[in-house]
Amino acid sequence: MRILLALSGIAVFGLVGCGGGDTGPKEYSVTGKVTFEGAPVETGRITFRQVGGDQQAFSGEIKDGAYSLKAQAGKMTVHILASRIIPGKFDNSNGTPEPMGEMYLPKKYNDNSELTAEVTPSGSNDFPFDLKK
Repeated sequence: MRILLALSGIAVFGLVGCGGGDTGPKEYSVTGKVTFEGAPVETGRITFRQVGGDQQAFSGEIKDGAYSLKAQAGKMTVHILASRIIPGKFDNSNGTPEPMGEMYLPKKYNDNSELTAEVTPSGSNDFPFDLKK
């Protein structure tokens, strides 16, 4: 019984821990709007990738043109992906017609991104992206 009680105490202590929690690098709130040809990007994904070093990536969902994520401070390359349904096109490979989508943003915003941002520990980390063809 004493052994079981001692093991239970060790397990609880291990779950609670000894310290204050945040042991990793500090992350900061990053927000913004993404438009393409003047219209909000309805749905998509935005990724901030560190320039140099280990090139860690920080990603968030785009919904109705807005995004929010957490990222470490530093210079970033920004990649934006978005797809949309192609009206009247269907994929029948599974036996049932499924709507087909397309990636519609130019590669200069994703695969070959030319977008950058500098995330800072103080001040605004609000980065709007107005994309054009």
